[in-house]
Amino acid sequence: MKIGILISTGDAETIWNAFRFANLCVNTDINNEVSVFMHAKAVEYEACDSDNFNIKELAKTFVLSDGKLLACGKCLGFRGLEENEICRKGSQKDLYEMVATSDKLICF
Repeated sequence: MKIGILISTGDAETIWNAFRFANLCVNTDINNEVSVFMHAKAVEYEACDSDNFNIKELAKTFVLSDGKLLACGKCLGFRGLEENEICRKGSQKDLYEMVATSDKLICF
């Protein structure tokens, strides 16, 4: 099953829960293809990391488990951020493809 997860909030607890869910999806069934696309304030996910919300660790675990993690390139640029080895720069076309091809889509 193809699962798409869209994160647009800058709320640390919500981002944390989204990545917890993404990791569950990617590790529950070896046939699942899971993609996460972050836009708006969510592209600042690394700044939301804390002792309570280990977001960076969850994002790394997701990618190492063959999850696909993209952040809106324009949203990154507005904030002076760049892609890194965990989170790659994506576009509206990438978001469209995720939405159009996903069997299930969840938004946080």
